[in-house]
Amino acid sequence: MKKNLTGTQGLREFYWSAAAGAAVAFPVAWLNPGPHPLRAFFISFLLAGFSWWIITKALHWLGAHHSIQWATVLAFGLRLLIGIILFAALPVYGYDEEPPNNGYLYLDAYRRDSDAWALASSGQSLADAFGNEFATDQYGGLLSLSAGVYRLLSPDAHRPLLVLILTSFFATVGLPFLWRGVKDRWGEKTANSSAWIYALYPESIILGASQMREPILIGLSAIAFWAVLKWREDRKLSILFLFISSLLMSFISIKAAAAIILVLTIYFWMENLLSTMNRRWRIVSLVIFALVIIVGIILGWGWLVDSSRWDLLLMEGSSGRIQWELELLGERYRAPFIIGYGLAQPVLPAAIIYPGLPITRSIAIFRALGWYLLVPLLISGFILLWKKQPKSEQRYLLFFFLAIFIWTVISSARAGGDQWDNPRYRAILLVWMALLGGWSWAETIKQRSPWLWRLLFLEIVYIGFFIQWYLSRYYGLFKRMDFWPMVSLLGGIGVAVIFGGLIFDLIYNKVRKDQMK
Repeated sequence: MKKNLTGTQGLREFYWSAAAGAAVAFPVAWLNPGPHPLRAFFISFLLAGFSWWIITKALHWLGAHHSIQWATVLAFGLRLLIGIILFAALPVYGYDEEPPNNGYLYLDAYRRDSDAWALASSGQSLADAFGNEFATDQYGGLLSLSAGVYRLLSPDAHRPLLVLILTSFFATVGLPFLWRGVKDRWGEKTANSSAWIYALYPESIILGASQMREPILIGLSAIAFWAVLKWREDRKLSILFLFISSLLMSFISIKAAAAIILVLTIYFWMENLLSTMNRRWRIVSLVIFALVIIVGIILGWGWLVDSSRWDLLLMEGSSGRIQWELELLGERYRAPFIIGYGLAQPVLPAAIIYPGLPITRSIAIFRALGWYLLVPLLISGFILLWKKQPKSEQRYLLFFFLAIFIWTVISSARAGGDQWDNPRYRAILLVWMALLGGWSWAETIKQRSPWLWRLLFLEIVYIGFFIQWYLSRYYGLFKRMDFWPMVSLLGGIGVAVIFGGLIFDLIYNKVRKDQMK
């Protein structure tokens, strides 16, 4: 009976994989036919079908239930669908610039993918992707991977949608691993919420729908996190998956991999080693971590400062309004202002009001909505962290909050507040954003906490003020309030809501405590 069930399951997986392959192969053969449309259909059918087969194997191996299976279907399908739509629509409805005219949303993706095809069709070794000849990928990993796909599967024509299948696959395959690891460690409710955030977070969808390195890093970091969480149960399996995922991340981006591996290492130490160490070894391990961080800062500081300085200049040059505000602030507050501005990117009120093309405005609103919904969830989670939580759990979750905050600030500094690079750098730690967002949602429901709704109300007030400000700026509607007095007013409203909420909670909890006596 078990063999029959296994055989039936295997046939079902085969049929669904074939259906997924065919669903992707038709638009690829239509949009990227090359001189041999049948070849385009066949290779995309194999690549998409095999990708979905691996994903279904992961789902069943990790014991994902129907809700998570549907989240995975949506994660894979949305990234592919939006990627295909953008590839077809951008040349028609996008700006008259080289990347959109060729179906690319990101300039980096266009340049790197063009170089990948040039390398694939040149006959040179794929190892040349790591040389100075191809400057479009400073790490060389994704460039060589893309070139390998073209040389092996599509030597007759440049078919960018093949790489899109790979980025969608890597982003999606991490979902069941994240769900299983979080479920075993923090419970099913948190795991379900985290998985859905991971699947539907707009920035991740747009990145997965492009030929970018971030979706690959996100998926691999989810697998690596699961491997760390698996340590106590099966060390051999944990080491195997951790080694493979870390190696692949380093191949794609050594700097991003270093940040992810550092987060994983510190968490592993806190979870598995700290409680077993005596005082001497705790001090030694803390000194080692401090030295690693100091060395990392020394080695990366020059790169961060130089790149930040350049991106800050680009940001200032792109906006006369920002230049004017910075002149008022002076040189001393120039960097903090732009970094703070970057934390709000993509700016939702500007995305709604800015008079751009419909397709680019839709993308901007979609990306901004995701960030503006996630931030209140993260902040409310940080507040709930201090309520009714064991100190050990507070320590682990507080570390993840701190890691995300530091990485978000670094991303903003690195990209100079840019509305494209800043959010995609930030999304590299999406696994832990999804975990904390899922935990926050589960705790909000469990504790019946009003904090998420208070913060959403506050955010709606902020967005309303800035929408009015942008309407007056771009269309001359209404009387415009001066920028800094408006910021001061909104700051006062924020202080009133947050501290008023804290005072209300203290009084309410004291009254309830007295009533229970």
